[in-house]
Amino acid sequence: MAVELIRDVLKVEEIKGKEQVQTLVETEIYLNQTKPDIGNILWTDGKVELMNTKLIQDKILVSGIVNFKVVYRSKEENPSIQILETNSDFKEEIEIEGINEEMKSEIGVDLEYIEHELLDERKVSLKALVNIESKVEKTNSLEVVKDIKGGDGLQTLREKIKYSDILGTEESNAIVKEAFGLDEDMPAIEEILKVDLNTYEKESNVSDDRIILAGVVECSIIYYGGEKLNSLKREISFNHFVEMPGIPKDSDCQLKLSIADAQYELKEDLEGNMKVIDLEVKIHVSAKVYEQVQKEAILDAYSTRRKVDIKKDKLTITETVKEITSRETVKGSLNNYTFGEIYNIEGKSLILDSRLMEGKIIVEGILSLKVLCSEEKSKEIMQVKGEIPFKTYVDIEENYENIYIEGESAIEDITYRINDGRMEIETAIKNILLLKREKRVDVIQDLQETDEMIDKKKRPSVTIYMVQKGDTLWDISKRYNTIMEELIASNNILSPDSLMPGEKIIIEKNVDLNF
Repeated sequence: MAVELIRDVLKVEEIKGKEQVQTLVETEIYLNQTKPDIGNILWTDGKVELMNTKLIQDKILVSGIVNFKVVYRSKEENPSIQILETNSDFKEEIEIEGINEEMKSEIGVDLEYIEHELLDERKVSLKALVNIESKVEKTNSLEVVKDIKGGDGLQTLREKIKYSDILGTEESNAIVKEAFGLDEDMPAIEEILKVDLNTYEKESNVSDDRIILAGVVECSIIYYGGEKLNSLKREISFNHFVEMPGIPKDSDCQLKLSIADAQYELKEDLEGNMKVIDLEVKIHVSAKVYEQVQKEAILDAYSTRRKVDIKKDKLTITETVKEITSRETVKGSLNNYTFGEIYNIEGKSLILDSRLMEGKIIVEGILSLKVLCSEEKSKEIMQVKGEIPFKTYVDIEENYENIYIEGESAIEDITYRINDGRMEIETAIKNILLLKREKRVDVIQDLQETDEMIDKKKRPSVTIYMVQKGDTLWDISKRYNTIMEELIASNNILSPDSLMPGEKIIIEKNVDLNF
């Protein structure tokens, strides 16, 4: 009977490469004639915008802009607070061997630091170190043989392959609008000096054809009014739908949120004071929907009667074994300063290492903080940087083997209190941990029977085989063109999946009388 191969398709996502590079962006600002001389620089800010990315063979071409903002106190008899703004572009080539334009890239950019130098009263030099993180993925449609019909004495080795089947990806933008007024005891706004925005996912679920997202935008604003700096913080909740036709309900999903753009307008309140901020924020939402799939594939085959020609292909399967979201509270303090008024705290959370040990995932990371404040005694405005290390433990219910962990961390809230001039900080962070397993297997791509029969007549009636390290019962059966079930029965093998080196296997000759 002719051999018929029944095929199936596995759609799997393969990471082709990851790379992190840094680029130094330098520029100078010259004051125009309308600006007063610089007395002292209060702080510098910056924002990185990714303008374009392009994949070519073995490279990613990245271009972007750093928008700089310098806030200074003027050198006048009655000093005022002034803002300087400029931008500078950058281009970078990231080398990742084996990538091409047909693949998909994921690029993240952020500022490591900004340094300034006052060259004279009307000129400032600026340097920004930009981190660029890249990941390139390829979605492979891999054809495997799931069944073989027909064949003369054909034996097959089957295995269930688990993997994450990508059901779809989608990019979407959420527009969040909110108008809010200042408290009664706060002075009117003369000029907004700094707007710091952060967004995170609060809850999400997949319904038919869409993802329903509930998120939060945190808004921190520093403004000048009443002859002093003032700060306020607002939390804006929003809902957003990511339309993805065809995705089934309750699938797994991963969402990444980032601030794409923000605009604001100052308005008068009912009493005619500039105390209302009308804010519009565009949030970029990147969505991936997947499900854990288990499919059967034939890894190997042989015949007890005829020789067969087999073509195989190597297959790398990545299985997302478990996704864990943990929320932790990290406490620490900044001790080397005497803090007065706190205007703003920015921070980011980085996972440095994550590992599995004795039923727990150990996560080690660091909180990088930047505090805009005044010094307690001198009242001078200063920008303080600090780091707080953290180590958390996440219990897991099962023990896993051959696991590696991909983790991301984000800050959801920062609270503080000043105690004797020292800042005590409490930070709520969210860790997303993906437990993954990578498996490499050889799968059959094609199989053809030949007309050449296997001649067993010259073999001894009984062969005694001594098990070698790494041997499987399948390997032995294939070598001697016999059937695994016969070896199990004749040798009274209780554990077919765990043969011991040195164990003796009796192989009896079975000759087909019709041969």
